[in-house]
Amino acid sequence: MISSHKSQTTFTQEILTESIQHWTRASVSLLDIRHETLPAGHSAIEYCSPAGLFAFSYGGSADVSLGGQRYGIERFGLFHTSKGNSLSISPGESDIGLYKILYRAEAPTFRNKSFKNGSVGAPFRESYGFEPSDPLFFAEHLQHMRARWISGEPLDLLYGKTALHQLVYRVYEELERGDIRRLEPDPVSMAKHYLDTHYREPVSLRTVADSVHVSASSLSRLFRKQEGVSPQEYLIRKRISAAKELLQSTNATLREIASHCGFSDEFHLIKTFKGALRMTPGDYRKLRSTEMRDLSMSVPGSVPYARWNDLHSHTEGDYAMFAAPKGKMMLAVLGLTLLLSACSPSTTSTTGAAGSSGTASSENSLSSATAASTAPAETTREFQHTGGTTEVPTAPKRIVTDWFYGELLTLGIRPIAYPEYLLSEYPYVESEGTEGLGESMEQVIGLEPDLIISVWDESYQQFAKIAPSVLFKSDMPLAERMKTLGDLVGRQKEAQDWQVAFEAKVEEAKTNLQQKMAPDTSVTILSIFQKEVKVHGKRNTGAEVVYKTLGVPAPKAVEELFADTEDWNKTVSLEALPDLAGTDIILTTYDPEGTGQQRLKELKESEVWKDLDAVKNGRVHEVDYYDLFYEDPIAVENQIEMITNMLTE
Repeated sequence: MISSHKSQTTFTQEILTESIQHWTRASVSLLDIRHETLPAGHSAIEYCSPAGLFAFSYGGSADVSLGGQRYGIERFGLFHTSKGNSLSISPGESDIGLYKILYRAEAPTFRNKSFKNGSVGAPFRESYGFEPSDPLFFAEHLQHMRARWISGEPLDLLYGKTALHQLVYRVYEELERGDIRRLEPDPVSMAKHYLDTHYREPVSLRTVADSVHVSASSLSRLFRKQEGVSPQEYLIRKRISAAKELLQSTNATLREIASHCGFSDEFHLIKTFKGALRMTPGDYRKLRSTEMRDLSMSVPGSVPYARWNDLHSHTEGDYAMFAAPKGKMMLAVLGLTLLLSACSPSTTSTTGAAGSSGTASSENSLSSATAASTAPAETTREFQHTGGTTEVPTAPKRIVTDWFYGELLTLGIRPIAYPEYLLSEYPYVESEGTEGLGESMEQVIGLEPDLIISVWDESYQQFAKIAPSVLFKSDMPLAERMKTLGDLVGRQKEAQDWQVAFEAKVEEAKTNLQQKMAPDTSVTILSIFQKEVKVHGKRNTGAEVVYKTLGVPAPKAVEELFADTEDWNKTVSLEALPDLAGTDIILTTYDPEGTGQQRLKELKESEVWKDLDAVKNGRVHEVDYYDLFYEDPIAVENQIEMITNMLTE
């Protein structure tokens, strides 16, 4: 069941009973019934209700703001709020219909002793929303109410008042029955609102996640699933859209536009804009200016789109507002057409650099493409990997990776970008110097990497179009992984030095365990994954370190459970725990949606759990999920130290 939020009324049976009594005894007047159709993509204006309000939406998904909180609905939504509260509904990909029923209610003039102090009038002040279990009733009922109401006939107005009570009855019938889906604040909708409001400011994924009270990794996953893009890409699109508007409608310089739209400087604006639209802001301004001038010539009395700007027209190049006589403008458009064709994707050169090597347009004198074309060629070599053979630089300096962050740090190289959802949770090293990577290929283009290392087949195929790219699989043993990466980035000595030091660290930990750990020790790794209890086998979540690196055994039942499978973990019942539990239990909780803590509480309160020897003997070691998630050298070394301390304490 979805947990309630403080902004919505939590309907206990006691509150429902009192609310129904208030509605029964109150004097209720129907003020108006309104209906409108909101087109897809429509951004509704905040509607401040002048009275009590029931609202019913139907026909498609939408983002809803009710009383200051934002929600997401799939097909139907029924809402209630009081006078002075705001409501706005923004449809998704299809049109939606919206009924608004305005009413005034006067609470009972008496105070029944059974009512709590301060509860008089409470149901008329409640704000809540849910997806009704019988939405067709509400759709048909409100259609009849609306049709009778607009006739204005006395009998029809009386029908409206009677029908309002029937509407209230069905609302409370569903609330009391409890088989509805309560609408909870939607973190993605709230994050979009935050980005729409704060895009001019420096914004990080962690800041947005904190504002909507979820973890950065959860927000990134939910945002990508719901919107099809990452929060970072959404922010970039918002900033570019704002910049496009200013380029069309003002004479502002690029420096002014960059500052106003959240870009760090005009160079950042140019790079991001070109990566997204394959043209510079100056080119875009010229093109739009031409289109608007042509329109103004064909429409009598229209206002010219852009006026000549003496201050910037011939002194700041790409930073200036461009306006010119008609003939010159047409030449600029022709030049822009040629420029766009030159910007089309090209095959990787023999030096491994992406992009064209031709002479850049004078209008693009600050673009990265020009810088790349004039830079000296870098020594390269062929490198074989899972995805094939790639010509890579012998000493890469700007590496983007979607997985091997700790490995590269250990080799003495800080990647310029790494996925934000992983970077934000990495517990061992500060992220300064590494940019959080979203789903946007434009972001990768803008970073101008000289090497991309990927773990995902699909991503590798896209990356290979941007820069020299290699594909590795994460299931490669750590020592082999480090040797291969060392060979790739020209850090063979660093990889060898790490291997020697790592083996010494492992031997020291094993010796410590042999001397201090109880001889009958066995370890079970359990995790709470949302609402499930899982036991782990020989891979992931610290299992490699415990069972393979340190050689600490698992209970026999765990060994048998994973004997003929490559599964990382298996969901188990509470009843199975006595057989699976070792003398020591390592327990972690993955809780991106707020359900794990409740399951953990249930586990700890169960008699089965309390009766386990590890629990009785104080040998349950609770560990943060991300302390066991990563499997790079930095993470593994920390896990070795942490687990050794646990088992010898």
